[in-house]
Amino acid sequence: MDSFKVVLEGPAPWGFRLQGGKDFNVPLSISRLTPGGKAAQAGVAVGDWVLSIDGENAGSLTHIEAQNKIRACGERLSLGLSRAQPAQSKPQKPHPPHRQPLRPLVPDASKQRLMEDTEDWRPRPGTGQSRSFRILAHLTGTEFMQDPDEEHLRKSREKYVLELQSPRYTRLRDWHHQRSAHVLNVQS
Repeated sequence: MDSFKVVLEGPAPWGFRLQGGKDFNVPLSISRLTPGGKAAQAGVAVGDWVLSIDGENAGSLTHIEAQNKIRACGERLSLGLSRAQPAQSKPQKPHPPHRQPLRPLVPDASKQRLMEDTEDWRPRPGTGQSRSFRILAHLTGTEFMQDPDEEHLRKSREKYVLELQSPRYTRLRDWHHQRSAHVLNVQS
């Protein structure tokens, strides 16, 4: 495992997203990079473990504590990182960067499954909706609703125009105008 230090010159945004933390029982790591961002230009890669933030050991930080530490760094962010394997080598199963195993903080199996399946919450190509939005749509009963397409909108507009030109609409409109004029004492 290669350990290295990266210093990013500010101000934020730094061009990366964190995942994990002591509260998730998963080491802090880089989950996403902004193409061309400061972190990407400095050689940070997706999957790199965060060993330290501004010299403080990151193994004991919760996710929020790590985020706050990064926000508080100001104009210069120093990260100690570890790369599980070189970019061209065969993928290996990653090992946590600290020797002391974290005890499980979430005994509930469903919560544990959610933590393990974090990739499932990202939007998928072609759908535009993340799993959380699909669950919300299911809960609200709107999962099968679709945005009206152009053809449907055109037909509804045509129907509206045809209804405005119908004799029934004309009679109703004339009655309404006459009644309104009578009530307002415009017509006797």
